[in-house]
Amino acid sequence: MIVTCENCQSRFHLDAGLIKEKGSKVRCSKCRHIFKVYPPRPAVIPPSQPKPRAGKPKRIKTAKGKYIPFKTKLIGFAAIIIVFIGLIVIPFELYRPIEKLYTLIGNTENLVGGVQAAFDPEELSRMNQFAMDTINGAESIFIHEDKKKDYYFLSLNMLLIEGKILPEEELPKNESGAFKIEGFEEDFDYEKLHETQFYWKLRFSSNPGIEDIFRKYKSLLMKAQENAATAGFDMFSAIYVMLDTGKEEGFFKDQILFLLDGYHWSEAPCYAGEPYDITPANRFWRRKALDGEEGYDTSPVSDPDNFFMPRFTKDQWGTWFTVWLTQKDLTGFYNMFSIDFNANIVKDLLLRIFMLVGGIISALILMVMFITKLLSDLVTRPITELTKGAAEVAHGNYDYEVPLLKEDEFGELTKQFNLMTKGQKERLNLMETLEKFLSKELAEMAAKEGIVLGGQTADCTVMFTDFAGFSTITQKMTASEAVDALNTYFGTLIPIIKKYGGFPDKYIGDAIVALFGAPVKVENHAERAVMAAIEMQKKMRVINAQRRQEGKLFFEMRIGLNSGEVIAGAIGCDAKLEYTSIGETTNLANRMEAACPIAHIKITEGTYMKVRRIFFRGVHIAATPDFVTVKGYTHPVATFSIYVDNLIIKKDMDTKDIKKFYIYEIYDAISVKNRPEDVPEVKFDSVAKFIDD
Repeated sequence: MIVTCENCQSRFHLDAGLIKEKGSKVRCSKCRHIFKVYPPRPAVIPPSQPKPRAGKPKRIKTAKGKYIPFKTKLIGFAAIIIVFIGLIVIPFELYRPIEKLYTLIGNTENLVGGVQAAFDPEELSRMNQFAMDTINGAESIFIHEDKKKDYYFLSLNMLLIEGKILPEEELPKNESGAFKIEGFEEDFDYEKLHETQFYWKLRFSSNPGIEDIFRKYKSLLMKAQENAATAGFDMFSAIYVMLDTGKEEGFFKDQILFLLDGYHWSEAPCYAGEPYDITPANRFWRRKALDGEEGYDTSPVSDPDNFFMPRFTKDQWGTWFTVWLTQKDLTGFYNMFSIDFNANIVKDLLLRIFMLVGGIISALILMVMFITKLLSDLVTRPITELTKGAAEVAHGNYDYEVPLLKEDEFGELTKQFNLMTKGQKERLNLMETLEKFLSKELAEMAAKEGIVLGGQTADCTVMFTDFAGFSTITQKMTASEAVDALNTYFGTLIPIIKKYGGFPDKYIGDAIVALFGAPVKVENHAERAVMAAIEMQKKMRVINAQRRQEGKLFFEMRIGLNSGEVIAGAIGCDAKLEYTSIGETTNLANRMEAACPIAHIKITEGTYMKVRRIFFRGVHIAATPDFVTVKGYTHPVATFSIYVDNLIIKKDMDTKDIKKFYIYEIYDAISVKNRPEDVPEVKFDSVAKFIDD
């Protein structure tokens, strides 16, 4: 590493391995100043400065709309499940009371059909005419306008059931002594009852046989109701027989008539010809008669005005649903044989179903809220922690570790994330370390593809450099000046080697050993090595010119290159390992440096064959080889010199002035070439592209 004195700004080359972790004190050899130095810290990729966060973090919008939190999506998904379950459960549950209602309707239709079948058509027509005469003022009495009308229907039904008007003492009474007759609990006038019987007796006498007909069917209706109760159909109310003309005109514009019912005389029965008001709410009773049709009909099962639920009739006695059979008589009138059945069972079932469905939905909502919160804690918290970790790593904090919340899938993901971050940190540290020896390009290749340190054969180019006359010149320099000079040269030359993909292997005193093609494999290692050597020699000219101007001693350098197969790997022991190359190729590169003209480059035939079709601008490459005798070789070795200019430099070992140690002569036979056309005898395939700083 390069150390700069705090006092005199002198720079020194110091082995970083000698510096303690907490720093070491050193003395400047020039000004004797003592200062403290620290080991170099690994380069850290500067984190990008995060923008200050105000409020909630910025959301990344999706391609289709705004950011939707996971918890919201989870609640939405749960809501869809609730709706889906509701669409299955609610119709099924609602069908149960509707099914019950249709069962009751069916049973009622059977009962109504049996009652209607028991009526003789001719007798029914006589009864209808009797009722019509009643509203038309038979015997000059209009009962429906008479103040005693309630006594008329009571006297009629008592005559039909009892055959007479019972004495006052035989009428039913409650514990307080009041008459127990529905509708007459507070005010009962026995004289009015006795008086109204004569109207009916007069009517019966003027229409022979009609009394027996009415009595017959009154008994029939009462018996049918008793039989229904005995059979378990105690939900049925009394059976009514109604009368309609099938036309909305005159009296029947908004009324129809009672004809007969199955009530006991004490239970507020009707009388033959009693009006029944028709309103828009109950007009459905007449729809078949008005349309001239016959058949069964019911109250609306699906009423739009009642949320499409069944139309029930409510009164003080309960909730009722009506079923009737419309039948046309012999004279063109219409009779409705009607039964009200108790709909409380259906209503209660609907209420229970609604409560059950509401309870199920409420339970599902609570369950979904609980599960959503549980899943949100299980899912969103780990995701939040991972997002926080990703943000830290994005800002360059590779020491951040995402906390492990649980041993589950997210826990495994957290572990893998932390391992990834650790691996990324190690990779960056490796990159920083490799970049001290390799170019950034090769460092990235080594980090990505890996390098082999355990030993391998590699096809590469070996470079040896050496300063000619170094020992002689440094005898005239102080130690500080010698080290400063080396640091200056090496500080410029090593980056050039790395720039062209070379690996600075080692320093041997004033010599540099570098490899091109190991430990990271590159295909054009010879071309890279030649370009690096040319640029290094040209840079030496610049450095030396500056040192001459400053009055400092300088060095001229020789460079030798050889290409071929080497054995490369980490060599040494546990205490000290060093990546280097050994073998014939390395030794011959060393010999090329020794045989090289000063300030120029010497390459072997192996290197020349790899670059002979490449034009190198600004140099002169000898067209014919020089044969050099090399120790260990039985025959001279063919070599080629690369001249970076037309200077021939020699050493004057006898000079008294060390600044004149190097003798420079211009040799006109050397002519640098700047264009491929300047070498017509060679056909080049490409031109070397030097890398600009």
